[in-house]
Amino acid sequence: MESTNKLHKSLIYTSNAHRKVCRSYFAKLNLSDGQPKVLEALLEREGYLQKDLAQRCHVEPATMTIILGNMDKRGLIRRETAHVSGGKRAYTVYLTESGKAMAEEVEKIVDSVESECLLNFSEDEKKLFMELLDRAGKNLANMYNQAVSNQKNQGL
Repeated sequence: MESTNKLHKSLIYTSNAHRKVCRSYFAKLNLSDGQPKVLEALLEREGYLQKDLAQRCHVEPATMTIILGNMDKRGLIRRETAHVSGGKRAYTVYLTESGKAMAEEVEKIVDSVESECLLNFSEDEKKLFMELLDRAGKNLANMYNQAVSNQKNQGL
């Protein structure tokens, strides 16, 4: 039981510390929670359908609508109407020039925080650490998906 608590506490501590550091930098850019990951996703690939961008950023579609509305007001993104199956209307999302510049600033911050986080780690340790985190994340995602599937099968 003790080892489970150690992992739990370590993940919470590390996640909170990382979030606090990043938020302090993002606040200086007047970015709210959620906006940096949207900028990063769009810098990697533009033209996401709004619902797919929500999935990519691990937020609910309604939350993404609010995030994008605020980003649109700031001139960071633009949305274009797209037609999807069944004649429904959807929106694809693109960065403006201002949005690209902001996304590049976010990328610099993330890289800087990562460098500080992994300070004094060897290259092999960094690689192993990331592999282990990815594996743990996949295990947890599988566990979650199985629980959701079981709930659906039980009619919950």
